[in-house]
Amino acid sequence: MLDIVAVLPLELLLFAGDVRVSLEDEVAGEVDLNWWTTRWILRMNRMLFAWRIEPLSEGILQYLIYDCDVDVSEAFISFLRALATYLTMAHFLACLWFATSDYGLHRYGTSWLSTSGMLTYIAPVAASSHRALSTTTSEAFLESVPLGRKYLRSLHFSMECITTLFYGDILSMNRLELVVEIAITLWAIYIYGALVGAQGELLDSSARREASFEQNLAELQLYLVQNDVPKILKRHIKAYYAHIWHRSHGDKDFAVIEGTSRALHEDVVVATLQDFAVRVEVFRALDEPFLRALLVCLQYVVCSQGEDVVVAGDVDRSMYFIATGRIRVQIEETDTPRGRGEFFGELSLLYGVSRIETCVAMTVAELYRLDHEPYERVLVDFPEYRVRNKLAWSTVASSSFDRQVLEKSVQARKKQGPNAIIPINMRAIAAEDEANRVEAELPRSYVFLSTMEMLARLHEVDPLEAKDLIIKCRTGARKHVKKRQHGVALNRSTGAALTILAIDKPTDRHEDLVQHISPRPLQTLKQAPIFSEYAGDRLGRRCPAAWTIDLS
Repeated sequence: MLDIVAVLPLELLLFAGDVRVSLEDEVAGEVDLNWWTTRWILRMNRMLFAWRIEPLSEGILQYLIYDCDVDVSEAFISFLRALATYLTMAHFLACLWFATSDYGLHRYGTSWLSTSGMLTYIAPVAASSHRALSTTTSEAFLESVPLGRKYLRSLHFSMECITTLFYGDILSMNRLELVVEIAITLWAIYIYGALVGAQGELLDSSARREASFEQNLAELQLYLVQNDVPKILKRHIKAYYAHIWHRSHGDKDFAVIEGTSRALHEDVVVATLQDFAVRVEVFRALDEPFLRALLVCLQYVVCSQGEDVVVAGDVDRSMYFIATGRIRVQIEETDTPRGRGEFFGELSLLYGVSRIETCVAMTVAELYRLDHEPYERVLVDFPEYRVRNKLAWSTVASSSFDRQVLEKSVQARKKQGPNAIIPINMRAIAAEDEANRVEAELPRSYVFLSTMEMLARLHEVDPLEAKDLIIKCRTGARKHVKKRQHGVALNRSTGAALTILAIDKPTDRHEDLVQHISPRPLQTLKQAPIFSEYAGDRLGRRCPAAWTIDLS
């Protein structure tokens, strides 16, 4: 209904000769000014469209934040929106005040417009007997005052009313101005209160979470001091809270979408964790419905440098996926580093065995933990993945050996220059880390694969028996791998080496690849195959196109 009234062409009434606003100062023979005055009054119905401003501004706000990804807080944009609204109201009040004063000047012969010291300084002795000047003097002088100055003084008056700061430099000088001034004052009180409320909401949104976070941190700090917690643990806790605040200002991941539908929740989680999921090799073999349900179950964990993630002997049915950073996995005498896209602790999740490895964060690491309870809930809907995941997740080979080869090449390139020939002796690398090479080959051995396949097909298995079987299986498979590698090594010539020739200068991406290498890190680049002269087998790994392989 409002829209219908707003679009009515009331200005057509101007063609009726008797529809005019009379002007007392109208001079015959000049432009018919009352025609224009009547026209803008008749077009006042367009002001009914003002009710659309609020929903339209809300739509623009949502578009900037969610569609354009503007890097600014929503509370700040809301404050700017409220400020623009109240400045618009101040403009309307200024227009109302000026129109009222101009009409009052012609009707009563006096107004703040014609009073010395309000609009401008008119006469040196204006206040000797009375402040108001004569109509003739006022009209003659007001014609020389720019319209912009009149508007600014009117806007100044409206802003004084909104901010409740009345300096008394502009006052009502007739009855009409007095009534309008009272109305403007009452309206300004509402505007000022709403503006203060918007500013308070902005400050509260930015300081409330910080105050709550600092309070929890202070309580934790007091607890640590009272209970004489070691300094190393205090440092880990402080690093953890600092990282949590930097990441999400203390909020839990996806807490704001917990009340949404399951499909929408999964869509948001998948979109957020997409970059992480594509780096995990075992996720590539999963169907999309199962992967979506699995990603929702992951819990974010951050570990500081030197922190123990898991300790051998712990009973904790969960596994960890590495998002960033590096983790040292210690199993018996082996010490294997793992990086982005790899995982550990799968045996505890899949079979319920106590930890057989100790995992320590080599750097600040961001992990995602998969607990047993949510994982079992997912398997209720996808039972075919129970056996499949047991076999696939427990037989993934480590890429630590390939990572060492890449690290050696980059380190040598930095020392000798971009165009130098860099020889890398695979024998030396293997001699330095023979135990890690055996551990890397362990999941590929027939003994280990057969045992894990048999264990995966069992419907029920005692955790203690499963752990004993896995340990014996690893011991037997390790002996088999050592024997096979030792036999192959005896048949190699002593002069075999791997030489990498530099054709092009390495990029930053290649050096970054050394720090953040995934289980299959180099298969997405344009590459040439690497052959291991020590082990005699083709690794299936590849190096960047800037490098070429030369076996001599």
